[in-house]
Amino acid sequence: MQDMAQLPLFKDFDGYSPKYHFFKNSLLGQVHDSIPWDELVSCLPRELSGRGAPSWFGSKGMFALMFLKAYLNVSDRHLLERFNTDWSLQYFCGKVLAENEQIKDMTIMTRIRAYIETHCEWEKLQEILILHWKHDINNSHVLLMPACRRQGCHLL
Repeated sequence: MQDMAQLPLFKDFDGYSPKYHFFKNSLLGQVHDSIPWDELVSCLPRELSGRGAPSWFGSKGMFALMFLKAYLNVSDRHLLERFNTDWSLQYFCGKVLAENEQIKDMTIMTRIRAYIETHCEWEKLQEILILHWKHDINNSHVLLMPACRRQGCHLL
């Protein structure tokens, strides 16, 4: 008897898989779809490919990690451990790891925060989020900014 290839019940096509379908229909997928990613990405400078290793995340992935950190209320290390093993978090960030791939650099979150803090147009970001979620926000005339910056802590 010859070995016959087993046909998959669900076939991946154009990057669409059953896992992606499950993600899109989950609460996390709904949160993902409620965020104006293209507009947020415009708040950071265009990504330049330079010397060195390629970055793990583009602008969307960096913002997505910051949303996940706040949404899940976890430490940097715990977020990366979950990211390495949870395909729904990977779909949320737009970076699905290969089976033999994982992010080992535990300082990546610190570097992402520093990059966003330095390069993000904060007023534009606030305006985008307020306009996008205006019907869900009370007191949209109030501008909220982080109180702590890398240079030191400022009391409000």
